[in-house]
Amino acid sequence: MPPDKSPSEGSLIVAALIVLGLVFAGHWIVSYVQNSNPWAITPWYGGAAALIIIIGLFTTLRRGGS
Repeated sequence: MPPDKSPSEGSLIVAALIVLGLVFAGHWIVSYVQNSNPWAITPWYGGAAALIIIIGLFTTLRRGGS
């Protein structure tokens, strides 16, 4: 990594891409399950997304990231 760039800049880009992927996957799930109740799986999907974010934060903080 170039010395003039902060490591947190790369982390923010990765975080933005992960959030974009989660939003896309959620939209795809809701639009794909049209004939039944797609909102029934929303809590599971939200829980999985929250778990991914919490694990990422825990890992970053444990490694001493800023």
